[in-house]
Parts: sequence; C-alpha cells; structure tokens
Amino acid sequence: MTDRGYTSLLSHLNKSSTNLPLATFQVSVAHYLAHIQPTPTPFAATVISSPYFRSFNHPKLEALSTAFRHALHFKIKLIKKESTGMFSRSVRGRLGEWVIAVLKGLQGGEEILRLACCNGLLLGLGDWEGELAAKEIKFRVRVEEELVVALAEVMELHPYISPSGWESEFKQGSSVNRANVLSSALLLVSNSCSLVASPRLKALPLRGLTNSIMVTIEGAFQSGSFLATLPKSISKTQDDKLSIDPDSDFAKNIGQLMASPIISSMAPLSRVCAQTISVLTESKPQQGWLSMSETMQRLERLTLAVERDWLRSPLAAIDDQDDIAPESRGLAINMWNVLKTMLFTTIMIVQSVLTTLVYVPQPSSSSSVPSSEQSNPLGSPYSFALTSLHIFSHLSFILPQFGGVASTSEGGLPELKKVFYTALDILSADQEDGKRFVKELKDEMDVLEKGGSLPSHFIYAKKAYALACIEQLVAVLDDDSIRNHVFPMCEPHLSDPSHRETYESAHSVMLAIFSLAQKVADGEFNTNNATSSPTTTTTPFVEQIVPFYTRCLIENSADGCLNTTQLCLAYAALVRSAGSFGVIKLKSHSSSSSSTSSPPLSSGDAFSLFCIDSLLQAISSVSTSRHVHRLHLTLISTVRAVSLPLLPTLLTEIKRIIVNEKNEERKEELVKALFKEVLENVGDLEKESVMKWWFDNRSAFDRIGGRDVVEEAGKGKGRAAESVARL
Repeated sequence: MTDRGYTSLLSHLNKSSTNLPLATFQVSVAHYLAHIQPTPTPFAATVISSPYFRSFNHPKLEALSTAFRHALHFKIKLIKKESTGMFSRSVRGRLGEWVIAVLKGLQGGEEILRLACCNGLLLGLGDWEGELAAKEIKFRVRVEEELVVALAEVMELHPYISPSGWESEFKQGSSVNRANVLSSALLLVSNSCSLVASPRLKALPLRGLTNSIMVTIEGAFQSGSFLATLPKSISKTQDDKLSIDPDSDFAKNIGQLMASPIISSMAPLSRVCAQTISVLTESKPQQGWLSMSETMQRLERLTLAVERDWLRSPLAAIDDQDDIAPESRGLAINMWNVLKTMLFTTIMIVQSVLTTLVYVPQPSSSSSVPSSEQSNPLGSPYSFALTSLHIFSHLSFILPQFGGVASTSEGGLPELKKVFYTALDILSADQEDGKRFVKELKDEMDVLEKGGSLPSHFIYAKKAYALACIEQLVAVLDDDSIRNHVFPMCEPHLSDPSHRETYESAHSVMLAIFSLAQKVADGEFNTNNATSSPTTTTTPFVEQIVPFYTRCLIENSADGCLNTTQLCLAYAALVRSAGSFGVIKLKSHSSSSSSTSSPPLSSGDAFSLFCIDSLLQAISSVSTSRHVHRLHLTLISTVRAVSLPLLPTLLTEIKRIIVNEKNEERKEELVKALFKEVLENVGDLEKESVMKWWFDNRSAFDRIGGRDVVEEAGKGKGRAAESVARL
C-alpha cells in the first residue's frame, strides 16, 4: 500500500496524541479497513494496538465502533460492485472472509477496544440483516461470540462502578476513569445486545450485568436526587410567576444531565436491562427472581426519592405552564425531559419484570442460594405487581403529562397502560391480595388528606391514580370493601370537576361497581370461588346507592361537568345495572302517569323505572334549553338499558318529547339518536318489538328527518341493514 493517506494515517495511529480530528480518524479507518488488500488483518491489528486509541475516552470508543460499522458497509458495496462475473463468489461468502480476517487482527487487543470494534461489526451486520438473509451465518455467530467474550472480560476486570464522577469519563478530551470502564462498555453494547442470540448471551454473568446496568441507571439519575436543589433555585417574579435561576446549581445540573451520554442512551440501555432479566430468569430462575427483586427495589427507591424532592418544590403546586416565568420555561422543559426519560426507563424495565414472571414460575426457596442473599427474598408475583404500582404511584405527578394511566386518548402512552394493567391483572388473581391493596390505597389517601401541607394538585394526581387502580380491581372486591373503602374514596370527587382526571376516574369506579353488581345478579361469576370472584353480598350496598348516584348524575349533567357522551353512557349503564337488582322496597318519586299505568313490574324494573322517572322530573325542572336537550339525549340512551316491559312507556315518552321539540335542528338530532339506539344498541330480545314500534310511528318522524335516517341505514351493511330491509 503506497497511498500517502494510508501512510499518514499509520503515522498518526502510532502517536498517543495528535491534532488530527477524531472524525477524520473515523472516516479514514473505515475506508482503509474496507479497501486494503489482500487482507485487513494487519491494519485491524494496528488500529486496536494504536497508542491513540489505547488512551481512550468515550467519544474515541464510539468513533472506533462507528468506523468498523461503516467499514462493513463499504466492504459490502465493494463486493457487490466487483461481483459481476458469472463465476463470482457470493457476496455473503466474500464478506464472511473479510469479517473473519478483521477479527483475527483484533486478537490480543485490549478488551474494551475489542468490544468497540466487535460492536461496530455486529451493528453493521444488523443493518444488512435483511439482505444477508440469515442470522445464524457462521461469521455473524463468530462476531457475537467475540463481543460476548470481550464484554465478559471487561466485567471481570472492572466489576464495580464508582457511584461518583459519572460525567467525567464521557467528556471530550478526558481519559476514561479506569474504575468506570464498564459504564462505557455498557453504552457501547446497548444497541447491539439485542442482536445477540439468547444462547450466546447466557455465557455472560447476567446477574452481574443486570446489577451493573441498574447501578449505571441509578448513577445517571443521581439516585433520584437531581431535583434536590430545585426548591432553592425558585423565586417569584413581580407578576407572581415562578422563576428558576439560570445560574443555580439546579440549572447547571439539569444542563449536565441533558448532555449526559448515559441519559441520551437510556432507551437502549433499558432494553439491554430488560433483555438480560428475561434471559437470566429463563435460564436460571433462582438468580433471575433474585435479580428482579433487586431491580424493583432499586426502582422504587429511585422514584420515591424523586417524588420526595418534587413535593418540596413550588412547582408541585402548579398545574399550568403559564405559571412559570417565560424565561424559565426552557429550563422547565429540560427538567420534564429528564423526568420523562426516567419514566420511560422505568416502564421498560418494569414491563420486562412483569412479563417474565408471568411465564417463568416462581422457584421454590433453595439452599443453593448464598447465605449472603438469604435476607433478599425471591419475592412473589403479588409483591412484584404491588411494587410496580407503588413505583408508578411515586411518579403519579408525571403521569398526567402523558395522558395518565387510564386515558383512552391518542396522547396516552400505550406502554404505560400495558404495564399498569399487567400489574393489576396479576394483583387481581387473588381476591385477598386485591382487597388488601385497596385498603392500603384508602389508608394512603387518608394520610394525604390529613397531611394538610401537600399541594392539592399533587393529591388529586395521587387520587386519580388510586382510583384508576381500584377501577380494575372492583371485580374481586366484596361488599365490605366497596362500602368501607371504595365508595368513601369516590364520593368527594363525584361532583367536583375542578380536577378532571380525578373526577372522571371517580365516576368510572362507580360504573365499575354497578357493572359488577349486574354481573353478580346475572350469575356471570362463580360465587363459590372466593379467590377469584366477588361474593353475593356485593349487590345490597349497590342497591342502596342507586338513588344517590341517580341524583348525582343528574346534578352533573350541567355544562362543565360530564359531557353529553359521558352522561349518556353513564346513565344507560346505571339503568341497565339497576334493572338486574333484587328485591327492595322502593317508593317511586315520580308523579308521571306513565309509571302508574304500567303493569306490575319486577323489582329490577322498579329500579330502572325510578332512574327514568328521576330523569323525567329533572327534564321538567331544568330551565336552559341546552341542558334540557342533553337530558333528552340521555333519556334516549336508556332505550338500550331497559327490559321489554318498560320499553313501550319509555318510547311513548320519547316520542312525545321529540314531537314537542320546537328547535328543528335539535329535533332532528333526537330522531337520529333514537334510531341509532333502535337499530344498533337494543338487545336481540327487544330488537323486533322496538323496530316494529319505530315503523308503526314512522309517519310522526318522517316530517322531521326520520325518512332520511331510515333510507341511509337501509343502504348500509350488516345486521342493521338487514333489520331495515326485513321490516
């Protein structure tokens, strides 16, 4: 090789320091590694033994890895360009020879440098995975094995990471602290470990690797103390807005965190942690469960520390970005970005733990566990699920920024919901576990209420999270739990829309309670199985609160409370559930002639009729036309919820309301809503009767758009169109 550029590169590689830019080194190494003939082995050996790279820092290691990755890309393009003859060997075969030759040149190099080079090669192979058409080709297996060996050697030579000085080793131009080589190695392989087959990963000391990753994550987030100096950095401006001092220790710390390579690599680092947990638990369940227990404890300590410092900050008392001074909003955004990164990291790791314990049975206690670990129990599915919920409870002040855990909007995080519901599914597998957790939530809320000094916004966020948990656990609760713990938590928020998430969560829990009572009454639960289903004593308390919740929904039908869709769904669910209840002595408060002229009704029908009569009374007493219209739509929504004996009187009342409506636009909306109920939402048992009623009264609706509605439905497909055609 007589290339002057190559000679110059060799000269610079033989120096421990040079003024040649790192980017030039990266491009030059990649170019000559791919083009040098006849073999790249000597040049690869020169690179890995270079004094320049042996005095490494993280940017140099990243550049070295990228150089080998790009070299593989260049080599594939060269081989493709040259492989035009009839008898040319396959691209894969020639590439394999080149890769093996490069690996030979890396032999004997320092373990962290070999790791960087193998990391680049594996990432390059991953980039071409589709075209190479095989993961288990021999030279790729060889690269994976070399990477695993190099990582194992780094872990053996540098088993511990100092908890201090986390940033110094990653600054441009500074040498890596030799005690922190492992943290740099973890960042290098964070993107490539997912490309390593599980059988080869099992050769690593996976428990030690998981522990090292968690120590790195804890250190990056400063063990949760990065908000500790926030309170001292905040002051109020003349216009009563919160200002964060840009020269404060907090501002400098947030700036360092945003520039940290560990923070920027947190997503792939979390994936490696999740991957190692899964592989370790599958191959060595005893060690895996111990590792999961340690990991969950670390995450709970981390999130608890963050929550504690957040509460000390004036920011905890605001719920609007406009309360922060404009000049401080950029810093506040950076702070939230760090918190968001921590949330995503937590979600990924916790999800891995919960998913793993679902398919890996809990190992029995064994004498093979070292005596030093006897104090660290394996944990149980219940304890892991409970810890998961506690972890996200500590982060409940962050969750509203991302739609919360129960949001159905597009802005919510599906990963957060998945891990949240997985934890609750595990917890609900046993009735006693579910009841115990609900009591814990009630006790915690009582303590928060008595605290007095906590910001109301924080308390509301905590309550919204607790209610979201309870909603999913209602199905395993008994009458005492609902009466003494759940209902007292909901009641204060059912008529308080000032904090929307808590307000809607409280109503969701109430509807879950009524739904449970209906299922019990309908016999959908096997009440003989006390560990997985509620007892038959659930219904009596729910029957007692029907009048209360009926009144509550009507009171919350005004503007600014439940919207029309929420109100219709809630009231229909209430009527449907009430219709399934048992015997109760209920005095009707309705003076409506429709109720007095009805034939004898079942006790469930009496409940439904009470709800409907209460709604009719509210309609007659409301003064604003907009409010009346919302209640009319609510009444129409109950068509799907009543039994066959109640339908004639209900439909007659609805017809009267529609005919008497003077606003043509609202009248047409009522007709469309009624037809939608008749066609789509009524049960099979009532379908024929209701459709017959519609066509018997069609002439009354044709003049107000009813004909158009029917014709439009008749052009549709499916059961709705068939019903229209048949009738």
